[in-house]
Order: sequence, then structure tokens, then C-alpha cells
Amino acid sequence: MQRLTRLCLEHPKAAFALLLLATVVLGAGVPRVEQAYGFRVMVGSEHPAIQALDSLVEGFAGGYPVRIAWECGAGHPCENVFDPASLEMAEALTRELSTEASIMNVVGPANASVLVPGEDGFTARRLVENGAVVRDADALAARSEPLWVGDLVSADARLGVLVLQPADNQSSTEVRAADTIESILEPHRERGFSYFVVGDAPGAVSSGRALAQSTSDLIPYLALVIGVLLYLLTGSWQQTGVTLATMGVALLWTLGVLGWLAWPQDGILQVLAPVVVIVGVCDAVHFLHRYAAERLASPGRPSRHGLLAAARDAGPACVITSLTSGAAFASFAFSDLDTFLRFGVILTIGVLICLLLSFSLLPLLIDKLPAEAPRPARVSRAWAPLMDGALSLSSTRAPSLLAASALLLGVFGFGWAVHLSADTNLNEAIGDKSEHYHAVASLEEALGSSQTLELDIRLPPEARIEDVDTLDRIAALSQGLSRVPGLGQAESVLNLIRRLNRLVHADAPEFERIGASAHANAQLLELLAFDDPDTLGRWLSLDRSRLRISLASLSASHAEREAALVEVRRQVRQALPESWDVRLTGEFAVSHAWVRDLQATQLRSFPIAFGLVFILVSIFLRSWKLGLAAMVPTLLPVVVVLGAMGWLGMSLDVARAMIAAVVIGIGVDDAIHVLSHYKKRRDAGDTSHEAMGAALRHSGRAVVTTSIALSLGFLTLMMSAWQTVASFGLFVAISIIGALVATLLVLPALVFVAAPRPALTHRALHSPSHSPLNPATPLTPSTPATATLLRRKD
Repeated sequence: MQRLTRLCLEHPKAAFALLLLATVVLGAGVPRVEQAYGFRVMVGSEHPAIQALDSLVEGFAGGYPVRIAWECGAGHPCENVFDPASLEMAEALTRELSTEASIMNVVGPANASVLVPGEDGFTARRLVENGAVVRDADALAARSEPLWVGDLVSADARLGVLVLQPADNQSSTEVRAADTIESILEPHRERGFSYFVVGDAPGAVSSGRALAQSTSDLIPYLALVIGVLLYLLTGSWQQTGVTLATMGVALLWTLGVLGWLAWPQDGILQVLAPVVVIVGVCDAVHFLHRYAAERLASPGRPSRHGLLAAARDAGPACVITSLTSGAAFASFAFSDLDTFLRFGVILTIGVLICLLLSFSLLPLLIDKLPAEAPRPARVSRAWAPLMDGALSLSSTRAPSLLAASALLLGVFGFGWAVHLSADTNLNEAIGDKSEHYHAVASLEEALGSSQTLELDIRLPPEARIEDVDTLDRIAALSQGLSRVPGLGQAESVLNLIRRLNRLVHADAPEFERIGASAHANAQLLELLAFDDPDTLGRWLSLDRSRLRISLASLSASHAEREAALVEVRRQVRQALPESWDVRLTGEFAVSHAWVRDLQATQLRSFPIAFGLVFILVSIFLRSWKLGLAAMVPTLLPVVVVLGAMGWLGMSLDVARAMIAAVVIGIGVDDAIHVLSHYKKRRDAGDTSHEAMGAALRHSGRAVVTTSIALSLGFLTLMMSAWQTVASFGLFVAISIIGALVATLLVLPALVFVAAPRPALTHRALHSPSHSPLNPATPLTPSTPATATLLRRKD
């Protein structure tokens, strides 16, 4: 880093030109960044769960629906769903939505077919025909209502539902569909109708936009917090301003890289901007801290000398802290979920960009500032008693501190390992303040379900759908599936065949079963394909080699989904031959796959991050023992925070799953800076106690400042519209403060226990370099900790 800083200061015009060129090139990538929402962009197009869903939607034009529900009754323009006002509104919505390219397969009370007896056995009727409510709508409603309850209408007929399917589950299509739905509903809202829209497309889009807006809103607060801390550190608004400007350029570069990579900015990457600034500013803080110390020590020298000295002193430790942070973030690249892979890679790039600019652009800008008088020494000396107190406590209470740490690791480690698990869904992630959360709750209360589990069944060549044996097997499977806890009644082509068979036999209830022969069933399917092909196509493919079984469900925990899917697979094995290919999909199955891989990400990223950080720190300090010591104050708050979550019955959601790896990456920075100077003083001949005292005096103020900046920065995330992001910010902030306390107390205690205190030497007591005016000195006879040592020696 010193070479980079020297090169920039010696050739400022060339350096500014190169930095400007890079800013222009990377800045051109920012407009290329696209917002993306939904499970597909977060899970990944190549994920088996998404591919299974794609196949279902393509084959049956359904399986991942959007539901538009409206209420009737007191205070609403309709008494019940089958009122003319309600049916006319539903018909208008159906007609308008069906013309949109982003939407297909719109079904509601106005256009859903009602099979009734006819001259040829049956006929498909609708409550609205040729744009008008039919005269016998009440009779048709009485016939249809038992079939539609829980799907298109509530049991009390006070809530109606329009079910539609986005043309595909691409993020861009879902955005267009969500916007189209809102624009079409608006005129009807003005007439007094109230709606709530449920589904991945509208839920993800609305909550994603709310997250993006709240993130943009918190950036000024974040800049204010960091600016105040920088001013308290430097005493200069000018240095504060150029540091914030440097972080702004770093953020521009990072977003530009995201754009040039053509990666979408999904829900997780919405927090990229604040996290890059929060983590990246730490290198600048250490650089400014050393620059201030150098200016204070050599007030008559030009600022360029102080900048080079600061780069020489802070550079190596900043490089390794950036690498450890990057390594921890990069551990997310091993996730099976695309959103974590992108987050890990781009955040690593952002941290390294901040390092580069902190030792190139920042010193260039500071060098151009008007000369300022060094800050008074009393401000620097004010930290000495604090560091002396921490050192004295660590020295006199080392066994107790280590015993307490071991106890905390044991108790909270058990809570983490045994009681903490991943379990989340979109509603829990966005929190109970969102409209989508209340829409889902209202729909579940009225209909008893809000999502479905879909079985995509592919028949072997020897099994024909019209065969009695084939239909019997499907019937046995449907019956077994309907008994699975948490799932509703199974719906499939069987329901159509049974209903149609009854109609062709004079609507006799005893004939509501499958046909007596393959020929009879084939005729029923042919009649339905001729008279109502759209309805049949939702359950049976055109070549009749695939069929779909759908089961409604409520929002469930991961454990409940896991148990239900295990039982579903058991029912499939019991009812169907091995040659039948059955794929589980739909929102229920995709949510299960999401949480399963989310938990795998947490279990995989933490040991990878821990191992990479340990190796890097050990190499930097040239000691595996010091590397291990650096990991202890970082591991302790991670275990305590996650263990407490486990004991309190909390779960890991999409953001909380990142806590361990993120804290390992940035929490170790304090220990690195302390141990880096400790190692220098040990190599210079100091004892362990002298070296640790010098290290705390040298780096203590900077690590406290950076930790406070990090914690306050992450606390600003509590302003986020997503509950998961807010809780992530809170828990990371707590962990960072915990890591700081452990670095100041537990880390010295480890060193003192590992290296017993020798008697103080005459040089240690009387060397001029140990004056309390020197911020790099260890203990002096005038300090409380040294006085304690002197008393012990006497």
C-alpha cells in the first residue's frame, strides 16, 4: 500500500487521470443494473426447484398463480360474490387482464365453467356470457359453489378470487404483471371495491421496491453517522468530506461492476450500498488515524510525509483485514442459491475497491487540501487511561475472563447447534407491516390456503390416462395425499372425469365416479376436450402423457413442510409404480427448497469463512498460535448471538443466515490490528505484556472508532422495510461490539496466560520511548496498570 500511495503522490496527474478513467468506465455500468424480484432470481434459473416449476407452468399454464381477492358485504359495492355488481366487475377484470401479454389463464367466478346437464349429456356454462350476467346465474351459482369453495369463492360467498398465471416466472415478466394488475385494479378501487393481491409476483415486487426505497432513504443517515465519527477522529471537516467522497466513488465502482457483470440487484443485493460503505470505510479510518499521529509527531513536515508514513504503518494490516473480510464474504459463493453467490462475490469486490481507493484517491485528495494544524495531543492522550484500564483488567483477571468466555462458548454453542435452524418465507422476511403480509393472512383466513403443492406426473408409455387401472392408482394417491397434515383435498383430472360421468348419466349422484372402462373414460375426455379445452388443459397435457395434482396449503414452517413432503413421497411410492415420474413443485415445494438451501448456506459458509480467515491471519502474523488467538474474540460474539437466537426460539432467515460469516470477516479486523503491532514490538525485543500494552495504545483508538462506526452503520439497517434486513443489522451490530470488547479484554488475557509476565526490566521502566506522550508506547510507571506491576514486583 505504501508503494501505491507513493506512486499516486509522485504522479498525481497521471493517478487522477487513471482514477477518472476507471470512474467513467465503471460508472457506465451503473445504468445497466436492473432490479429483480421473486424466487427465480434469488434461487437461480438452473436450480432444480425452478426448472421443475418452469416445466409445470409451461405444460399446464398454471402452478404458481397470482390471486386477486375482493370482499363483498357491508360497506362494499356487492352483497356476495354472485351479485351482478360483483360478477360484472370480475368479468371486466378478466377481460382486461386476459389481453395483457404478461398474463395468461385468468379464471374467476365470471368465466369459470360450470358443467351442467345438456342435450348431448352436458354443456359448459358460465355466470357471465357474451359480456352479461346470465338470467339463471343464481341456479348456476348454486351448482358451482360447492366446487369453487376454497378456490374461487369463500364458504360464505363474501370473498371472491380471480386466479391468473404470469406468462412465465422471469423477473421482468413478474414486474410487468404486477404493474399491470395494479393499473387495472385502480379504477375499480375508485368504485369502492377493495382488493388484496397474493402471489410471488406481486408480493416480491411490492416488497422489493419497498426495500429499495427504504435502503435509499437510509443512505443519508448512514453518511451522517460516518461523517460525525470521522470528524471526531480527525477534527477536520475537510478530511471528513474527502473520505466520504472516496467512499462514494468506491460505491459507484462497485455498482458499476455489478452492472457490467449483468447481475440483477435482487432483495439481498439491495443492502449492497450501505454494507460496502460501512465495511469499506474502516481502512480509511485506520489510515486517517495513523496520518493524524504522524502529523502530531512531526508537525513541521509536509503532509505528504505523513501520508506515506500512514500508508507504511496502516497498509499491511488494512490489506490483510480487507482480504479476510473478502474471504469471509466470498464463502457465500459456495451456496446453491444464486443470490448469495452474487452477494458474496460483489461485496468482496466492493471491499477491495475501498481498500484500493483508501490508499490512492484518499491520500491524493488529502494532499490537495489546505494545510491544517495538527490536533492537540490531549485528545490522543485521553485514550491512554482507557487502554491501560482494559490491559490492567485483562492482566489481573485473565483466568476469570477466559473461564467466563469458555462458559459462554459452551452454553450458547449448545443453543446454536441444537436449537437454531433455518425457517423463513417471504411474509416473515418482509415483516407484518407490509401490505402483502396482511393480504396473505386475509386470504388464508377466508379460503383456508394461500399456496399449493403441485405434483407433475409423467406417465410411462404403457400407462394410458383413460385406463381404469391408471385412474384407480391416481385416485388412491389422491386419497392418501388428502390425508397428509397441512395439505387440503387433492384436485386433478379425476374431479373432471367424475363430474362429467355424473352429468352424462342424468346428473345421478351415484355415477360421480370414473367410467367403467377405458373406452368410457376416453369418451368423457374427448367430450371435455371439445367443449371446454382450457379447463382440461390445466390438468392434463395435450398428448395425455402428463397430469397434474394440486393440493392447497397454508403458510407453514420448514419443519411442517419437510414432514408433509416426506409423507407425500411415501404416498407416491406406495400408490404408483417406479416407472411413473413424479416431480414435486409449486410454491410449497419451492419454499421448502429455498429454506433447505438457506440452511445449507449457513452451515457451509461459516466453516469456510472461519478456515480462510484463520489461514490468512496466521500467514500475516507468521504464527498459527496468534492466528488462533485472533479468531477467539471474533468467534465468541458470533456464538453468543446465534446461540441466544436458538435459545429464544428464533430462526435463521435469508439475512440472518449471513450473520456468522459476515461477523467472522469483519470482526477479526480489530484483533488483526492489535496483534500486528504486538508482533512488531515482540520482534523488537519487548516482553508480551509490554508489547500488548504498546499495541493497545497504538491501535486502540482506531479499532474502537471503526467498531463504533461499523455497529452504528449496521444499526441504520434497522430502518429497512424488510424485517429480515433490520434484524440482520441489529445482530451484526451487537456482534461487532462484542468482538471489540473481546479484543480489548479476552485477547490480552489469552496472550498473558500463554506468555507469563516476566519481571519489568530497567529498560522497560526508564526508556524514553515509553513516555505517555507517545501513542505507540506500552505501559509507563505513571499508568495505573504499571503501578500495579511495580507493586507486585516489590
